[in-house]
Amino acid sequence: MIKGSCLCGKVAFEISGEPSSLSYCHCSRCRKAAGIFSAVLIGKAADLKITQGQDAISKFSPESGAKFERCFCKECGTSLGDMATGDIYVVAVSALDDDPKIRPTFHMHTASKPDWYEIVDDLKKFEGDPAPDT
Repeated sequence: MIKGSCLCGKVAFEISGEPSSLSYCHCSRCRKAAGIFSAVLIGKAADLKITQGQDAISKFSPESGAKFERCFCKECGTSLGDMATGDIYVVAVSALDDDPKIRPTFHMHTASKPDWYEIVDDLKKFEGDPAPDT
């Protein structure tokens, strides 16, 4: 079980099961929400359970028809990621209280990273979404 929460403690969640990946996302939405990139944990939507503060979660969809919504705590503004969308969850690693026991394996949406930022690690890099089996 992996637990997470927002800064003020109004929102809390648990993740059961094994996450499928921990990665760095450089898409324009993650850059705006978190800085240069966002570290995200991805897994099966059924494994994510909001245990407290569902009503404190606000959602923002930056463009009509966007694949994912940005979720955050209404009270303290903590970025929670996209939470559960369809079959998967995408949770901001910064909101985790526990070690997910998984380490980053790739960078995605590198085509959107700022020109002044250089990725200097040896992780796989994808200009857009990675292949489903990554």
